[in-house]
Amino acid sequence: MGFLDEFSAGVPMVGSPGIQRSFAVSYEATTWVLFLVPALLALVAEPLIYLRADRWPRKWLITGSLFASAATMWLAACAPSIYALTAAISLSYVAAGVTTSMAEATLVDTSTGNTERAMTRWTLLGWIGDLAGPALLALLAWAAIGWRGAYVVVGMVQALWGLAMSRGHFPEPTRSEDDDSPGLRASLTTAIRAPGLVVWLLAVTLCDLLDEILVVLAALHMRDLGIGAVERSVVLGAFVIGGIVGLVATERLLTSVRPLRVLVVASAACAALYLAWAVAPPTWLSMLLMAGVGATAAPLFPITSAQAYATLPGRSGAVQAVSHLFTPIAMTLPWFLGWLADHAGTGTALLALVVQPLGIALVAAVMSARRTPS
Repeated sequence: MGFLDEFSAGVPMVGSPGIQRSFAVSYEATTWVLFLVPALLALVAEPLIYLRADRWPRKWLITGSLFASAATMWLAACAPSIYALTAAISLSYVAAGVTTSMAEATLVDTSTGNTERAMTRWTLLGWIGDLAGPALLALLAWAAIGWRGAYVVVGMVQALWGLAMSRGHFPEPTRSEDDDSPGLRASLTTAIRAPGLVVWLLAVTLCDLLDEILVVLAALHMRDLGIGAVERSVVLGAFVIGGIVGLVATERLLTSVRPLRVLVVASAACAALYLAWAVAPPTWLSMLLMAGVGATAAPLFPITSAQAYATLPGRSGAVQAVSHLFTPIAMTLPWFLGWLADHAGTGTALLALVVQPLGIALVAAVMSARRTPS
């Protein structure tokens, strides 16, 4: 699912120049079409779906979303106007989000007692998707089929995937006995009040910092320092490789070490390595330190996500719905860091990212102290 998410989300990014030229719109309008309007629709629509998802059969919700996403991809491919394209991309954004989020939620619900390891494997596959998805999109761009053709191909891949899932075995999570639960508003209120859920979801939101945001800011900072494109690519590539190694090691480590202990140690180590990288000279040492940052940052998302799901056992859809309350924060973070970089420099903006490991270490330490040892 992580691969499909990257594949479908990558089409507008790779095809944005062609889209802008095809409809002769401004750069601002292109940004609205490809990012802002779809994100706003998802912010409103997805929580309503997720609150109902705990009652609906997951197999048909996920496969239906895949087919819906495929259909909207084909609608985007033949969009006659910028408005039609906006509508198609927005619906596709929601359908793809539901597919990925509900697949993750189902994995959690069917991995009782093993959630942290399951989420670590899920994150690892997502990192592989981060590499494979853009690579295939680059291949489509090399084939010069255009952005419309790319939408057609992605729609075909999603439709075939949905067909395969509809015919195969799909593990349905165990339903709670109180399926006659209150309405949407009451369900959301009850979920928000779950002890620890909001705190853990805030920690999950922090995980956006040492991810794409780090890659963008680090690339700009190294460019400003006069570091060449090849050297920048090596350093950022070390981050990805370190992350994959870190996830593999974490999955094994969780068999014998408590998740919160792993989280505290990984966060503290990540903060130290990140600060060391930020002040290190641009040499091979920078590459090694960045690999260490990737290795220690990668486990933070799956473990914090698992803790959030654990606050509402069997109600992963509700957890996904509450997580959307933090979407405005996630959308604001890149803007704020860009503003900080403009006014105080990219180095200062990069230093601000250390709030992720420090914040998560604090949350993990406090929650671990409150938890009664088993």
